[in-house]
Amino acid sequence: MEILFHLGAHCTDDGLLIRSILRNRAQLASDGIIVPGPGRYRELLGSVSTTLRGDTATDDTEAMLIEAISDDDTAARIVLSNENFLCRDKVAVGADGLYPKAEKSAWLRRCFPSHEVHFALGLRNPATFVPALLSTLSSEDREGCLQLLDLDQLSWADVIAEILEANPEATLTLWAHEDTPFIWSEIMQEMTGHDPYVTLDGAHDMLAQILSTDGMTRLQSFLESHPDITEARRRKAISAFLEAHAVPDEIEEEIDMPGWTLDTIADLTAAYDIEIERIKAMPRVIWLEP
Repeated sequence: MEILFHLGAHCTDDGLLIRSILRNRAQLASDGIIVPGPGRYRELLGSVSTTLRGDTATDDTEAMLIEAISDDDTAARIVLSNENFLCRDKVAVGADGLYPKAEKSAWLRRCFPSHEVHFALGLRNPATFVPALLSTLSSEDREGCLQLLDLDQLSWADVIAEILEANPEATLTLWAHEDTPFIWSEIMQEMTGHDPYVTLDGAHDMLAQILSTDGMTRLQSFLESHPDITEARRRKAISAFLEAHAVPDEIEEEIDMPGWTLDTIADLTAAYDIEIERIKAMPRVIWLEP
């Protein structure tokens, strides 16, 4: 059995990805792909992995987890998602950079020692990720993060390297948050491992959040009237509709951070672009992009 852990990150899809996949739960189950409701595993996995503290689960513990999570112990794949799998939001950024406890992904892996485990993670430009993350915190936690924040340590490449090193047999599927409107269906396919020629409901859920109602209706009408459209043309159409019909408040991000200047944002963005190229070259990384 394959077990896929979607690790977030925080402030990327805000739970939309697993909700989109859950809309297809019955269809996926018929193909041996189980997508349990998050309530069945989030607390349980957190409790068991914390109790084990990196030790390998016994056969009985592993069997208990599978039974609690899935009604079908013969499934080909189980998809699990929680942006707090690696850590809570208030400790996702600190003096040691992004997700300083990324190696704890191995705690999840060792809950299922006899199964094949993979990970998935959406990355986001630190120039927008840090402000978005801090905006979700209490004033006390926000102030604590700001005091520890070191802009030179905001490295996604270090996070990915830690996960790969801690899980030497696992693959890691990655994408940039900024690309998600264009590749949402591909992300869903990689998460579930379903037949790529089967269309799932929810393929435009991310677009529906940032396009106006009229724009979304027009786009769907265009795509339905062009069933044989190429992928390149589909993405070009999405770009055109985003340019014409995007909801400004959903795509324009106002960055207001103490001491940050336009140069700060530009430097963080340039470093992020360089890091993405470094990450793409890492072994066992599957990078999704338009």
